[in-house]
Amino acid sequence: MNGAAVYVFGVVAANHPGQPADLVGLGGPDSAVWRVHAGATAAVVAEAPGWLRARPRDLLAHQLVLDCLWQAGPVLPARYGIVAPDEETLRAWLRRSTLRHLDALAQVAGRVEIDVGAHPVAGAGGVYEALRPLAVRASAGRFLVEDGQAFLVEEDTVDTFLSRVAELDRAQAGRGRIRATGPLPPYAFTEPINGLSGVAGPLLDRSG
Repeated sequence: MNGAAVYVFGVVAANHPGQPADLVGLGGPDSAVWRVHAGATAAVVAEAPGWLRARPRDLLAHQLVLDCLWQAGPVLPARYGIVAPDEETLRAWLRRSTLRHLDALAQVAGRVEIDVGAHPVAGAGGVYEALRPLAVRASAGRFLVEDGQAFLVEEDTVDTFLSRVAELDRAQAGRGRIRATGPLPPYAFTEPINGLSGVAGPLLDRSG
């Protein structure tokens, strides 16, 4: 499949313990997932469908692959819809980006993303400020929570973070709601993976 277009799920270290052979791509049970290696890193890919659509089942398949990889070790998730024209182009991009990717993987190792949404939004600022001391980083580059904020949290402090969210929600006393989504792969904290769009952009049809 070296000359064929490949769909990109994300980037991992070359020694990442996840098993792509156990995963399924966007094309259903016969869609294999494999790695394209380039030195110290590798991209996790599948054969690119003829045309990508932002359908719930495809979005879910993308997320499931990333969830399985993330549970086994650090991963830099690609946004949905990234296609490389062929493995060699992808491998060249990986080589150029090796140091950035290794640094980004180190930054998210042992950490998870938790997205928090506060409604009404008018009072959200104080909620997010109260949560920041419990997180490594915070980002407004949200993935799942509209008008929310993403937090990068150490794995061993997730329970403490979620307990604090619950406390803040109870303190609203019916005036609003605060909800957390996660733990998740670090979607909001891995900008380098999106640099792939320079050599392999998304091909999306959102018609259904």
